[in-house]
Amino acid sequence: MSGPGRLGVLAAVGLLVAGGSLTSGAGPAVAAGSAPVRACPARASAPGLPPPGAVPAAVAVPDGVVVPATAAVYGARYPGETYFLVAPAGWTCDTVFFAGDGGQQAYVHPGAPAADPADTRFDAVVRAVFVSGGAQTDVDLACGLVPAAGAAPNTCDAPARLPATRVHAVPTRAPGLLLTAVGVPANTREPNLPTTGGPNRTVALVTFQSPGGPAQEISCTVPASAASVPLCQAALGHLLATGAAAKQLSRADLAAALTDLDGFVAGYLAQP
Repeated sequence: MSGPGRLGVLAAVGLLVAGGSLTSGAGPAVAAGSAPVRACPARASAPGLPPPGAVPAAVAVPDGVVVPATAAVYGARYPGETYFLVAPAGWTCDTVFFAGDGGQQAYVHPGAPAADPADTRFDAVVRAVFVSGGAQTDVDLACGLVPAAGAAPNTCDAPARLPATRVHAVPTRAPGLLLTAVGVPANTREPNLPTTGGPNRTVALVTFQSPGGPAQEISCTVPASAASVPLCQAALGHLLATGAAAKQLSRADLAAALTDLDGFVAGYLAQP
């Protein structure tokens, strides 16, 4: 996904960085209704591509998702498009656009903006892959963690997951839709999740529409605290409720999937 052969266009914004801790945001937790958006800047598009999408002042919060007071909604801009993710308030937002294949990622992390976030190791970060970059990268984004995503006629070029990595299939009645929650222990480098390997646990969600994609991913790697569970529930749940997978789910199915996902995140992060 992020190898040196991909041509990236990067942008970043610094927002009251708090050294990796989860600090209180400006307002109360938001359930449904709308939430203000912090815009991640975007550099100029590559020649021949449309300008970056606009970022509204506020966006609706999906039913079943609660944005805690320690978090914020960030707007990540790419040529002609804008995506949103939930991450700790006051962190730094970097966006990456791979001009060669159209891949679109966002990284929200403490500290200064990263010159190349796709190849930077963060101890704490919320990372979203909104667009993987193509049919094979869709498969490879998911298949290392979800072998069914690499079933024929597709070929999986991703490494097998580590035995220590926990995976949980989020139930869905949508044909071919694979929703997989993932948990990775601290100090464990899961080869299919580049945000792992540091001192904090990681929880992630990988969505894949079989056969062939699209695939999306979000991971939440934050210091353990009372705030980490609702923060990561909001980060993963928001992508599920606003991403490609939600288009395949009925309202009832999405609500059930969000409840199941919240349970996994809470259970995994609560382990001693």
